[in-house]
Amino acid sequence: MITGTKETEELNTAWVQWDKRLELGIPRIDCQHRKLVAMCNELREALMNRQKRSKDEWLVTVGNVLRQAVSYTKTHFTDEEKLMKACGFSGYEAHKQRHKEFVQTITQVLMGFDEMTLTLGFDFADYLRDWILSHIACEDKQYCPVMRSFYRALQEYSQRNHTIGTNSGNQP
Repeated sequence: MITGTKETEELNTAWVQWDKRLELGIPRIDCQHRKLVAMCNELREALMNRQKRSKDEWLVTVGNVLRQAVSYTKTHFTDEEKLMKACGFSGYEAHKQRHKEFVQTITQVLMGFDEMTLTLGFDFADYLRDWILSHIACEDKQYCPVMRSFYRALQEYSQRNHTIGTNSGNQP
């Protein structure tokens, strides 16, 4: 392990630690989940820097982080839902509903942002962290077997078609 690097220090001091148990084995989704975890850490960092800024500067900074997190969360949910639907995940509708409820909650927080206090900010950051980690570790893991099978089938299909395409001539 390399020590003393900025990346190592950030990993050791991150509020929310990425853990191998959160990996789903679906690269695109894992990458997006890592970004959501990083955004939780960015929000917490922005909240902790309250003493270093005027209230207006602090609200602007935290507001920007929150808006980016909400926007990225919506993008992630859209991608995840498209993949679940494409692979025929039976829990798609229920999963989509949980996404919708979460987006409604974080959107309400964002709408009332001007009234946010430091305490409410930390409470929301805790909620965000807990929801994301719980959702990834429990609910997202439910679609993994179906999605992995779907990807394997696509890869096999692609390889077969590539082989057929390169051996064209006598093949139908």
